Amino acid sequence: MSLFRSKIIFALLTIVSIQTLSGFDIGDIPLQDEGRIKPLDTFARNHLLAFYGKRSVKELDLTATDWLMNLILDPQTGRDQRVFNIRNPEVASSLFLEWTSDHKYSFNEIVPGLSEQSSLLGIIDQKDINSRTIFEKQLYELSQNILRFEEISYLKALRFIPPDHHTRSEEWLSPFDFILNGFPANDDQEKILNSLQVYLASRLSGEVLKMDSALTVYRSALSSFPGQDIDINILEKETWMNRANLFYISLGLYLMAFIFLSFSWMVRPIFLNRISYLLMISGSIFHAYAIYIRMHIMGRPPVSTVYESIIFVSFIIMVLAIILEYFRKDGLGIFVGTVSGSIFHYIGFSYASDGDTLGMLVAVLNSNFWLATHVTTITIGYGASLMAGCVGHLYLIQALRENVNSASLKSIFNNLFGITLLALFFTLFGTILGGIWADQSWGRFWGWDPKENGALLIVLWQLMMIHMRLSGLARPAEFALGMSLNNIIVALAWFGVNLLQVGLHSYGFDDGVARSLFIFIVFETLFCFGVYYWPNIKMRFESR
Repeated sequence: MSLFRSKIIFALLTIVSIQTLSGFDIGDIPLQDEGRIKPLDTFARNHLLAFYGKRSVKELDLTATDWLMNLILDPQTGRDQRVFNIRNPEVASSLFLEWTSDHKYSFNEIVPGLSEQSSLLGIIDQKDINSRTIFEKQLYELSQNILRFEEISYLKALRFIPPDHHTRSEEWLSPFDFILNGFPANDDQEKILNSLQVYLASRLSGEVLKMDSALTVYRSALSSFPGQDIDINILEKETWMNRANLFYISLGLYLMAFIFLSFSWMVRPIFLNRISYLLMISGSIFHAYAIYIRMHIMGRPPVSTVYESIIFVSFIIMVLAIILEYFRKDGLGIFVGTVSGSIFHYIGFSYASDGDTLGMLVAVLNSNFWLATHVTTITIGYGASLMAGCVGHLYLIQALRENVNSASLKSIFNNLFGITLLALFFTLFGTILGGIWADQSWGRFWGWDPKENGALLIVLWQLMMIHMRLSGLARPAEFALGMSLNNIIVALAWFGVNLLQVGLHSYGFDDGVARSLFIFIVFETLFCFGVYYWPNIKMRFESR
């Protein structure tokens, strides 16, 4: 027990010690982008990710904020830096560029070719986004990145300055608006402009004390700006979260837990199993804290986007895995948790590569009450359902090694049945709450929307399996098979219905998920039925 407490305390102290290293710097200053106020660090990371494919330039040993500052101070050098990643050799060829091994090109290398393709870009712009080829999508995306790069270098896109409260406008202004467009600045805007100008001049000359002094003046001017409620502490937390990479830490701990679990099956099972369990708990603490920080920054529950639902579902699975392992103490919960947690982390990272994961909500989700009830409840149901499916997989695998009447298999089945009941409760309750939300938002309780049908399908499938088991139509093995296949139902309800591109729940569309979803369905179907029927297949081969 003391080892358990010390591990928890160590994880918490690590989080606190990392966070105390943060202090107000240039990366914390706010600007308006994509409808929300975000720190400059987030803005720089998202744009460098779009241009370069990564959130830092390791080849030049530059953070995203450093890269952005260098571009502002020396745009000519910035245009010669190879920070544009071209993924398609056809795109490079169309721009008369030689296909290099690193696929990186500079602004000055790309622009001449893009000017030659202006007519083609005009045609692509007129096309519907879903009718564009991969080549057209990537060429058009590159052209938009080039335009954005130029706007940043000219300070057009950097909306640092809050609007004059007398104008009643919510649009922030860039230094470009004041310098070249001649917008008049009031006294408060003048203070902010002057402090930023002093900071940039001091950074160019390398005067660190003047840089810090300019940021202090800037923060004071911003905090006293009338008509603006800007929480600098929130901005600092977001910048800290960007740098801390808590989800990478939790992933590393999950992978370490799995490695220790693997060794526990060979040597010193009890000791290594405990270490593995504590590593998984430590990873879950970092996982939970990252979700909490996101909630604190955005002021809403952590399930408003597809990315957030992925990290939240994985956390639900981790909580259930910790509880399962606490009662079983045989490594089953650790195995399910570490494998599932790692897989969902990698899926989440793929969605995070699309850009800002703290983006503004669409109107249908802009309700904290319903986010805290329906969406959170149904997402917990997704997590519990997937957990039941994972335990069902383990039952089928274990059934190949043991007699169906063994105590171990009976124990796994009891766990499976209990988790299924938990999953049914949350999916059913979440679906009912969704109907109430739909009635208040759209004037009808049920409209056979694809997302509604998907949630209902999960409920009906789980009800069918439970009734088949209670009535004796399904033995434990058949129940485990059915709940394993339930993973496919959840995937279709979670991601698949978005591919239909119809219905009122259109906020989660992702045209890149179809292939992955198809592969997952084929693999799950072949694996589950293959493991279930393998004893019969093996017996037929042996009887020949």
